[in-house]
Amino acid sequence: MNSSSEQANSFPTLADDRSMPSRQSLLLCAALAILLGLIFWEAIHEMLYNYGKKDSYYSHGYIVPFISLYFAWKQRAELQNAARKPATLGLWIIALSCLMVVLGDFLEFFVIQQFALVSAIAGIVMAIWGKEHARILWFPLAFLLFMIPMPGSITHALVLHVKILAIDCTVWVARLFSLPMLRDGSYIAFGNDRLLVGEVCGGLRSLIALLALGSVIGYMSKASNWARITLFLVSAPVAIFANVARIFFLCIVGYIWGSSAATGKVHDISGIAIYAIAAVALSCVEFLFRAAGGRQAAAETGDTQ
Repeated sequence: MNSSSEQANSFPTLADDRSMPSRQSLLLCAALAILLGLIFWEAIHEMLYNYGKKDSYYSHGYIVPFISLYFAWKQRAELQNAARKPATLGLWIIALSCLMVVLGDFLEFFVIQQFALVSAIAGIVMAIWGKEHARILWFPLAFLLFMIPMPGSITHALVLHVKILAIDCTVWVARLFSLPMLRDGSYIAFGNDRLLVGEVCGGLRSLIALLALGSVIGYMSKASNWARITLFLVSAPVAIFANVARIFFLCIVGYIWGSSAATGKVHDISGIAIYAIAAVALSCVEFLFRAAGGRQAAAETGDTQ
């Protein structure tokens, strides 16, 4: 009897395996976070530099880790019920991430190191708590990818294409309303005046930010999986639509009161409004998907009965 009780006390129970992270685990995680901060210092510094640049396309990057932490915190009940089974695979992922740091430093290509930072965080979760915890935290971990700035060469190429697309769509909308507007390079000409569509106003910034917003709305949606994926993909055309609406509005202001009236406060307020318009549009799309899924489920229930 004594030996049995001693054995029972010497091995962790299922309740122990399903407990929240212990103090030792949290201390180990903090120590690894500090170590990774030192290893990935150049990658983190480069990201912060991109966030803080004037007219940055990634100014939203500051809040991405906090959003990820929020969604991880929301999963705390499921994490508490998950069995803690540290996986050796996590250590291999951390080791591979460190090799990616060396490769990125050798090639002077910081984006490799920044991707390695995200994979290292996933590796820590897997190494300390296990694959089940990593599965539960898949979205908070994947969402961290939105804090990684694209390489400048890709950004510059996308800026031009997105801007020209937005200008052409704006001119097309103007023609629908019989408004005399023409594209002149990066300008939209109307009468004896014209409005410059700058690189930052071309739509890439809103496109990147709204893709992140679309992923959040899709993740939180109660619609089917295909609808949630579609909602994320729809974020791109919604972002372009919202930016075209903004440029068209500024062109109307410029057409009536002159191009100088379309700058300043009007320009800044419209820049904020574009996100509100897109958020409302994405919410409406999500509602339609959810309603369609509800009707389909009701119809299937009726057929089975």
